[in-house]
Amino acid sequence: MDFKPLGLEHIELLRPYFSHNQCRICDCTIGGTFIWRDMFDTQFAIVDDTLYLKVHYLTGDVAFAPPRGEPCPDKPAYDRIIDYCTETGCRPRLCAVSVPRLGKLREMYPNLQAVTDRDWSDYLYEVDAITNLAGRRFSGQRNHINRFQRQYDDWVFETVGPANMVQTRTFFEAYTREHHDDYPAFEECNQKTLEVLDNYDAYRLLGGILKVGGEIVGGALGEVVGDTLFVHIEKANTDYTGAYPMLVNQYARQFAVGDVTRINREEDDGVEGLRTSKLSYHPSELLEKYVVTLD
Repeated sequence: MDFKPLGLEHIELLRPYFSHNQCRICDCTIGGTFIWRDMFDTQFAIVDDTLYLKVHYLTGDVAFAPPRGEPCPDKPAYDRIIDYCTETGCRPRLCAVSVPRLGKLREMYPNLQAVTDRDWSDYLYEVDAITNLAGRRFSGQRNHINRFQRQYDDWVFETVGPANMVQTRTFFEAYTREHHDDYPAFEECNQKTLEVLDNYDAYRLLGGILKVGGEIVGGALGEVVGDTLFVHIEKANTDYTGAYPMLVNQYARQFAVGDVTRINREEDDGVEGLRTSKLSYHPSELLEKYVVTLD
């Protein structure tokens, strides 16, 4: 396999390999792959119409995403990874392995080793729960939204497009300047948000902005794959009380439509504030991701 560094110029070449995605974890999407390609030093190879991605994963070790293709690659594709690792002197590790895929791998490689970490798990929600916020358990979110609507009666929610792209980028650029944190994923996300907006037609993500008095106070970017809306980026101005709950709710109402039944708001990276916030929306499931060693 001849691996090449993954660049934005490869997005259309690789897009077909993500179009038949049956996995609900965010790593199996165009956005999840390209937004984080530099942080994980992602490289790719295509052999026999199968896509292989090689990364330096969260553990810092060389690892491979599960091969992608149509039909879904089976044992020969994984054996090719093992052969490559034997030739290059690295261990045959897979990363971002979902629970269903882990079960299939165990059938092929009974002696595999698998580890996971709570910080990596994606938060999956029922669409109705996020859009309707019904019941006592969502009273906090409803109260924040009601207060937002009372206090800012000139609010609007808009889909991102050519007419508001400059204003949208200005909002996210200002957010990047004003918000910093001490974990690399936060800063990387800030920078890649700007890349997404600068290459909006290439990424083909779904953008939404929340405005008050004509000014943007929150924005989100994501994509729909199969029955799941993946929310890759969510930023809001907390000076506006209730801006985050309002953004979460309005983005879901706008884009979690049709055949979409689930919303993936991705992992919390072990950040306490993110974990508290995402748990407060009562996920229907935490999607575990495994690092699997095949030797």
